[in-house]
Amino acid sequence: MFARILAAATLVVSAAAIAAPAMAQDYTMRIGSVQAESDPIIKGFNKFKELVETGTEGSVEVMVYPNGQLGNTQDLMDQAQAGANVAAFTDAMRLASFLPKFGIIGAPYVFADYDEADKFTSSDEFWSWADELKENSGFVTLAFNWYQGPRNLLTNTRIESRADVEGLRIRTPGAPVWVAAGRTLGGTPTPLDWAEIYSAMQLGAIDAVEAQPAGIVGSRFYEVADYLTRTEHIQLITGIVVGETWWDQLPSEHQDVIRNSAVEAGRYMSDLVIEQSKKDFATMEENGMTLSDIDLSEFKEVAAKEIEALDLTEAYENVRAVVDGD
Repeated sequence: MFARILAAATLVVSAAAIAAPAMAQDYTMRIGSVQAESDPIIKGFNKFKELVETGTEGSVEVMVYPNGQLGNTQDLMDQAQAGANVAAFTDAMRLASFLPKFGIIGAPYVFADYDEADKFTSSDEFWSWADELKENSGFVTLAFNWYQGPRNLLTNTRIESRADVEGLRIRTPGAPVWVAAGRTLGGTPTPLDWAEIYSAMQLGAIDAVEAQPAGIVGSRFYEVADYLTRTEHIQLITGIVVGETWWDQLPSEHQDVIRNSAVEAGRYMSDLVIEQSKKDFATMEENGMTLSDIDLSEFKEVAAKEIEALDLTEAYENVRAVVDGD
């Protein structure tokens, strides 16, 4: 990781030298994702851009990069942590490497739906965790209410029980909680970058992938998978972080606008995801995929054991206390 951050820091210094003649009161923020331009995430970024640039009267420019143009999620996190003017759109599972309890936000079967996930990530308890994250990592959380939808299982064989998943190589990101989600489903977790999924499925290097509806359609996974099983094992809620070094250079009034804009754009994007999900499922069926439900009880039993094995039981109880409270 040190080598990655050192390399990112070198880029930051070079960029700063080039940008030196710019007016001191002007700032640029770059934000990107591996998702396609049609994905609600990118539409949310464009909304964020509009809100920030309007709210700061043009003093802060937001540049949006889809399709992994700025690198993958880890690349963006490394750049932000090194002090670059980069906002990393990331998940709780990756941030758990700096604050382990953060991982519970993305653990399997913790939240039943968007409302539960949003209730927690909008709570005082969550923001106290965000403060701890900043102390441990230097990441400043702007918002964590960007809902990407439920993650479901894609395969080329029909899945009728958890036993049918055994032995299948399931693509997951590499973070421990993501890997635990793969085990929860019953398969063999196989960490792989998002950009490699299509070809890996096509060539048979992996047997399955778990993903949210917009990501499936945007990356055309329906071309390389025949079945979608509605496991809904993760209600994927994600957020935006920036590096403290860059953040502290901004005037407080700009910080307020950026944070408020991130929350508002997150609500906008989440509404788009919920609205678009039905269309996405229809698109999958139109392209030949078979969609089916499954009994989730065994998956949930295994998930509870995985959460315990990750030493996240206390974090789970804290989350449920917020979600189940008035």
